[in-house]
Amino acid sequence: NGVTLGNGVKLGNYVWLGNYVWLGNDVELGDGVVLGDDVKIGDNVTLGNGVTLGNGVWLGNDVELGDRVTLGDYVTLGNCVTLGNNVTLGNCVKLGDDSRIP
Repeated sequence: NGVTLGNGVKLGNYVWLGNYVWLGNDVELGDGVVLGDDVKIGDNVTLGNGVTLGNGVWLGNDVELGDRVTLGDYVTLGNCVTLGNNVTLGNCVKLGDDSRIP
């Protein structure tokens, strides 16, 4: 399936990884996380419980997503982005570096 895991990756319970997923170093995935196909996640990233990432999602370094965050297909988040609990972003959304959604 082409899954690549960096050093220090921690996976919670019931995590589903699609095809061609790349996880950088020190990535932590909570329980019930679902990652679509062709997902790339940078270093020092934390995904809370129940997070869903669509196909083709790219997350930069030092990103933190709260519980129950849903990102549609082809979403790109820059470096140092924080999204609070229950945030939903549709398809093809781009957030630049240092973006915050409480």
